[in-house]
Order: sequence, then C-alpha cells, then structure tokens
Amino acid sequence: MGILGPFPAARARNPRSALFGLQCRRLCGLLIAAIPFVLLFAAAEGRAKAVSADLASEAIRDAPLALSELARHPIWLALTHQARRSLAGDSRRALNEARFFFHPEGARRPDLELDATLTAFELADTQLALANRCRFPARHLFLAEQGLVSPERGVCKELDAWRKTIGDFQLTLIFPEAFLGNPASMFGHTLLRLDPIATRTDGKADSLLSWALDYSASAEGDVGAIYMIRGLIGGYRGKFSLARYYERIKVYSDWQDRDIWEYPLDMAREDRERMLLHVWELREVTLPYYFFTQNCSEKILELLEVGWSRLERAGGFPPAITPVDTLRAMAALGDIVGKPVLRPSPATRLQNAMSRLSSDGADRVEALAEGRLAVDNPTLADLDDPSRGKLFELAYDLLRHRYLSGKATEADSRGRSRALLLARSRIKTEVEADPAPLSTRDRIPPDRGHGTARVELAGGVQDRDGFIELHLQPAYHTRIDAPGGFAEGGEIKALDTTIRVFPKNGRIRLHEFVLLDVSTASPWRRPFRPLGWRFDLGLRTRLFSRRNDNGLEPEPVFRVQGGVGAAVAPLPGLHLYGFGELALEAASKIEGNSVAGPVARFGLAYSTPKGRFTFHAEAIAGVLAGRRTSPWLELRLEQRVGLTEKWSIRFGGRYEHAYDVGHFEGRMGLIRYF
Repeated sequence: MGILGPFPAARARNPRSALFGLQCRRLCGLLIAAIPFVLLFAAAEGRAKAVSADLASEAIRDAPLALSELARHPIWLALTHQARRSLAGDSRRALNEARFFFHPEGARRPDLELDATLTAFELADTQLALANRCRFPARHLFLAEQGLVSPERGVCKELDAWRKTIGDFQLTLIFPEAFLGNPASMFGHTLLRLDPIATRTDGKADSLLSWALDYSASAEGDVGAIYMIRGLIGGYRGKFSLARYYERIKVYSDWQDRDIWEYPLDMAREDRERMLLHVWELREVTLPYYFFTQNCSEKILELLEVGWSRLERAGGFPPAITPVDTLRAMAALGDIVGKPVLRPSPATRLQNAMSRLSSDGADRVEALAEGRLAVDNPTLADLDDPSRGKLFELAYDLLRHRYLSGKATEADSRGRSRALLLARSRIKTEVEADPAPLSTRDRIPPDRGHGTARVELAGGVQDRDGFIELHLQPAYHTRIDAPGGFAEGGEIKALDTTIRVFPKNGRIRLHEFVLLDVSTASPWRRPFRPLGWRFDLGLRTRLFSRRNDNGLEPEPVFRVQGGVGAAVAPLPGLHLYGFGELALEAASKIEGNSVAGPVARFGLAYSTPKGRFTFHAEAIAGVLAGRRTSPWLELRLEQRVGLTEKWSIRFGGRYEHAYDVGHFEGRMGLIRYF
C-alpha cells in the first residue's frame, strides 16, 4: 500500500518546476483579464446544469459506434480529460510528463489518441500490449464494451491486488463544510466515499472502514498570503489519494470541527467500475491546482463523468467550481442522489449538549474540564446520579476536544481525563442518551443554499449624481444573502467587480474590484469562544474634493485591511459582530500617496428562518494617518427580499466621511443568483 492510499508506489520522475516569473505573469494576467471575463459571466444562464436524462451507460453497450463518433463520445472525452473543454497548456504538459497519452497530439486530438490506444492494446509484442492494458484499464474496459478489443485484459498483478483491496462498493459524495480557519478550506471540500457492500454480519457496511477518494493539493508548507496567491495562480500540484474514511473524519470532523454531509449516489455497477479504474490511470498524475477552477470539486466532477456518460455541465465566468457546486450538479440529477445524511462533528455535538444545560451546569462542566473543580467536590453532591454522570461525560468530551485542538497539554489532559472517567464509572445509573444533536430538518443542506455567484443590475444616487450599476460577484457568500447552507458568520467575496455608468456626464467607471474579502465571525456559544478574523484586498472608489470648483471627484484607492474580532448570536437569526482592524490605503489623490491607521467595525445581520428577508447594518470608525490625518466614518444599511430561489431585490443606503469629504449613497438592485 502506498503512502497516500492503496496505490503501489509510483515511478520516480521529476515534476515540472513552476518558475517564479511565470507565476507572476499569471497573477498579472488574472488581474488584467478579470473585467472582460466577468462581463462574459453576465450572459451565462447557469453554472452547474446537468442533464437528468437516463444516466446509465446503455449507449456504450449498444451497437458499436464508428471510430469518428466514438472519439467524440462523452466517456472517451472524459477518459482523455477533454469532456468539458480543451486542456489548458499547463495541464496538457503535466499529463504528457506522466505519459498519459499514447499519441504526441493526444491531449489535443481525442481521435488520434483513440487510434493510438487501439494500436497500443493490440501490439504484436504481447508483453508490451499487456503492460499498456494494465496501465489504462478504464480505456480497455470502454473499448471492450464497444467490441473493438478483446474483453480479456490479462493478468495485471499490481492492478488486480489494488482492485481486490477495495472490493465491491457503492458511492457516496462527501462534503465537509467550510473551515474558515484555513484558506484551503474556506469553500468546503468534496470527496467520494467507496462504501463496501455487505461487509458485516447484519448485512450492512461500516462506513468508517470505507475508502475515501480525495483530490487535494500539496501546500509544501506555505501558509497565509503566500498560500492564497500560489493557489490562485496554479502554483501547486493536485493528486488523487485513497485513505480509510475514519482517517478523513479525524482531520475534518475531530480536528477542524467541520460537520460532514453525506450524499448517497446511485451509479450502476459497471459505471462505478469504469470510474474506479480511471483512478488507477491517474495514480502517477499530478496536475496544476487552482483554487477556483482546477480544484477538488472540478476533478471529482470530471471523475464522475467517466461513470455517468451524459453528465453535462455548463458554466459562466469564471469557470469556477466550488465544492458546493458539485453537490448541486449531482442534486440536479434527481433520484440518483439520495437524501443527505449529516454527520455532526464532536464540537457540534458538545455545543448542542451544553446548550441544554443550565448556566450553572455549563459553568461546572468547564470548571471540571479545566481542573478548577474536582470530581469529588462537595458542591456536586446535591446533584442526582444521572445529572452528575452527564456533567462528567461532557467535561471529558470538552477536555478531549481541547487536547486535540492544542489547548490542553498531554500531562493535564491525562490526569483530568482519568479522574473524570473514574468518577463516571462509579455512577451505576445509566445516563439518558442525548437526542440526535442535529438533523437535516434543523439545518439546510448545502446543496439547497443560494447560488454561489450572482449578477446584479442596480440604480441609485451617489452624492447628487445618478448612476446605473452592474455588479458581478463570481463567489461566494455575503451577510446580506440567505444564510442557509453556508458557514455561520462567514463572508467570502472573490473577484467582486462593480461597474458604474453616470448618464448625466456619460462616464463609465470601475467602481470596485475586490480581489478577496474574507470575514469569519462564528458566534460564541458555550463552551467555544472562537476568534474571528477579516482580510480585505482590492480597489475601492473614494470621493475627493476638487480644488478648482469645490466639487467632488472619484478616485480609485488601493486598500488592504485586516484584523480580528468576535461575534455573538443572542437570538435565532440575529448575528452581532465586532472587529479591530488595521487599514492601508494608497492613491494619487492622497497627500503623500498613502495612509494607514486603526479601524473599528461593528455590525449586525438578521435573517428570517427561511432566509427570505435579510437585514444588515454596519458602522466603521477609524483614523487614517499619513502626511495628513483623516478620520473615517461609514454607516451602511442593507435589506434583501427574496423573490424566488434565484432572484432577489436589494435596497441599501450608505453614508461615508473620509478625507474631509462626506457623501450619501442610495441604491436598489435586482440580483440573479447562479
């Protein structure tokens, strides 16, 4: 078994070196090309449409197709990674380096690759022909179904042993929710679980022992801004790996406190087999990894296309596929996707159990876990056995969570854990089990949340000038959106672009271009008090005084801003937050060209239970110091009314005073989610 799963060790090879200059040019190209591309996005009607026709692969098992038709067959295109679009240059080079194609032009010409594959499988040199069939068993299976090659592949020792290890299986699509503490996981994640069929005596499979098929990038130790930038420009390589599902649960659920959604998939056995054999074909392949395009979600969809021959997808700009889009592409297929099952993390279970305790009971649990209250303290004697037993159990769970998250030392954890377990064992009364902490009735599954991209057409007044606005947001979620299906307290905007037209004087301006705006403010709920953080990078328009006529003149300002904060949720649907931040702004109209200073941000967000009505209010106050010090005050009010699943109306007003200029702005817009 290989390091990353039950793959035999891959042959050593030299991976492509990503030159620094090339990555810088990609970054520049991304910024320059963003505006025309987002205009293309406005014309797109959908991002993840799927054809819900018969998805069984009967076409492959019917009468053989002509070679010219077969080269355009969806499964052949999926097997050669050309089903959705032509291969990008860096992906093409990576596949060629891995000797993934038989023909030199196979990455561009699926017809030539088909002819070369048929030749390679039927060579006069039988050993070489067998090696080729063992290297590409999914291609062999597909061509054998067409009657173009012998169905007998031959003995492939490594492949056969690997396949026997996995056994017969069903498929489940897995979605660990967003983990805003890590830039790589801000949008969630998708992977496939290969569930063994009837491995227990009761005829049921144990999902913890299932295989988890994952596509992820190696960060090479990078963190923070470097990780974000390299991820945006394809500076990492991604690869499929297999591991036991319980190992993935340790990472996502136990260590990162992420709830996991599990979606059973109804794929025919022969289609599952073809898909799995294609994973074998990719075992030595590493591909460029981009956060918004060539990511885990895109690669899982590409893999599923090998099984489902008529899984078709369409997308606008950018061709961004976030993990939740994989769920929606699958859910749109209808009855082939089963009802989602929620697997709450230990933190969610603990938080839910603590919420049912009195304030005094919650205090005692925390005191027991922290060692401030001994298990034999007389103050616990007034409790009945079931109540004391429950406190000991919750205190143990809390202590274990703090140990796994690095907030308790091993020495402290060992002694306290032993004392809590011994105290619990002395209570012979059975403690009543908690009801299921969460269910799909309590939470909106991620596939049922709003679309992750939107186009908004708005009109309004800035100071005394009327404007028409086109707002394009390729990703992902804001506080004014319906919160269902997204991380509580989280906000992510990427490549957020606003263009304004002022009819009075015929001006067209780029009002905003936000490369990335991330905010996480998970509310404090006992026993957890998470620290939130915020990072904002992009261009904003400020109004400056004109010296000649005392009028106002717009000017783009580069801003980078970040800080830390916290949030609370005193009532259902109500979210209060605050941040302390540092801001840096630069523009030619600013005296000295740049200013910096501290900023305080406070706000509230409210949503009705089903998210049809949302309200957001925010106040910002700070001081921007440079050659000249300027106070900054901003007040913002927004309201959204949902019309349908994909359409909303947004109203808003804003007052801002900065650089000795104060002005009011009001707007109303129609939003279309994708």
